[in-house]
Amino acid sequence: MFYMVAWGVVAVGVLIIVLSPFVGGLLHTQAITPFIELLGAPEDREFLPKYRDQTGTEILAMLGGANLIVGICIFLVGFVIELLGLAGKSRLTRRMKRPGKLALGTAAAGVVVFAVAASLETLFSILFDGYESAVQNIMLALDVISQAGGLLLVCSFITLFLWGSGVRGILFGWGHGIRNLLFGWPDAVGWAKLRCGWINRLALALIVGGLISMPFPLFDDVAGVFFSTGIAALALGIVPELLARGRP
Repeated sequence: MFYMVAWGVVAVGVLIIVLSPFVGGLLHTQAITPFIELLGAPEDREFLPKYRDQTGTEILAMLGGANLIVGICIFLVGFVIELLGLAGKSRLTRRMKRPGKLALGTAAAGVVVFAVAASLETLFSILFDGYESAVQNIMLALDVISQAGGLLLVCSFITLFLWGSGVRGILFGWGHGIRNLLFGWPDAVGWAKLRCGWINRLALALIVGGLISMPFPLFDDVAGVFFSTGIAALALGIVPELLARGRP
């Protein structure tokens, strides 16, 4: 269901973008201009000026692009839900093993978070051009969220190296490598006692991602948060470890 809706939204977005050069001018002269003038817009306005026909084309192109982003996000959200086993029968992930699910799920979540935040940043910057101070706090929050999405993408690549056997083996479980010996402990301790060793691996990816991102200004607002979250997640693994040993 998610995938059908996603492809439908994407198709509508592509159609709007393709048609925008042909119907944009008509939209501007027959719909946008009469509507804003009905609301009292002055003749010498700078915003949506009366004689600038390409404004309608630009609006349609933006609308089509927004549809594309929304459709992709719907697809990725459905993909993550399927990875978590909450979508019933698996369609795209039935052949994947846990390493591939973890890496691709983290990447999909990162793309969704980044795309939503970056799109809203762009929208606010356009709508409040010249009045950025009115939405300064919102813009700062969106910037932090977009950083988190980008760092999640970094962490998704890190998880690929927490298993040995190469990309092909990581995605579909073929082959073994020396990294399995070096990083095999997440499947034996802590959260692994609840058959959730992927939490250990994700926590380790957050720690490594936070550490390597700290020197870069691009992630200065979220690197420490990722590192702390990874440490906390690993520390909480002591609970299933103790329960498995029969301790209170």
